[in-house]
Amino acid sequence: IRDRDVTGVQTCALLLEERRLRNERESERRRREIQESAPELNELINSREELIFGSIRGILSGQSVEENLPEQMEGISGRIREGLRERGYPENYLEPVYDCAICRDTGYTGETVKTMCSCLEALCRKKMSRAIGLDMGGESFETYDESLFSTEPLEGYSISQREMNALIRDNCMQWVDKWPRQQPRDLVLSGPSGVGKTWMLRAMANRLTLRGCEALPITAFRFLEIARKSYFEGEDGMEALLGVPILMLDDLGSEPLMKNLTIEMLFQLINTRQTRNLATVISTNLNESELKDRYSERIASRLTDRRSCSFIRMPGKDVRTGR
Repeated sequence: IRDRDVTGVQTCALLLEERRLRNERESERRRREIQESAPELNELINSREELIFGSIRGILSGQSVEENLPEQMEGISGRIREGLRERGYPENYLEPVYDCAICRDTGYTGETVKTMCSCLEALCRKKMSRAIGLDMGGESFETYDESLFSTEPLEGYSISQREMNALIRDNCMQWVDKWPRQQPRDLVLSGPSGVGKTWMLRAMANRLTLRGCEALPITAFRFLEIARKSYFEGEDGMEALLGVPILMLDDLGSEPLMKNLTIEMLFQLINTRQTRNLATVISTNLNESELKDRYSERIASRLTDRRSCSFIRMPGKDVRTGR
């Protein structure tokens, strides 16, 4: 995935470069501000810099570093912090400004072997989500509103829809928090419209993103578009869906059934991802028998086999209509 422009890695890296340059300008502005408003602090800053560069010059010329250099540096830094405090500035006002302190806005970490920083991965995931299917909103488990669900007992169950959804929410949170150690690997949320399946999927996607996990949410309709272009036009969008560690397929069953395409490409998607031990999270209005009728036994069996997939039913009324 990282080698393909579907993630927009180069575009996201340019965005990080813009951030880095913006933060450098802000750091320079703060330095000029202190130079003008507090000349005595500026002298301390110059002394500290001269101490640093003098030590570097000494090392390059073969001289040994002064033993008390760390103490000298800390003494000057302490006076600078105290001076900033007295003038109403934060103690770290003159430290370099970064959006991401881990990679210092470069997008990569490591000295010899460079690896993509989580901040760049998050930008790529967001761009990918918008580009090919599902732009995650503000859904999160922290904003879960149980008052939307009825307290009346569900037909055929001993608990209410509110209690049922709370249990399902906890199950989905555990799935996310255990990743990549959770078993089974796949998860299907099945139920009628308006019971919270898409909300739950998006809350999982947001929590995964905050954990720095590589998850791709996409609608079933958009999946079919990508599959069609891959099948007929040779575009490589399917490779992204086949290779992302966590694919989140929303509203399966709402997409058109295209002859010799929908079922074959969906089987390829699910079978390949299970073979590669990758995770797929699906929301659908279809139950087990309806999945079999629409997509065939070989697809339904992969989504209902308890060894490879957790199949969670979400019964209840549509919270939008009350039906």
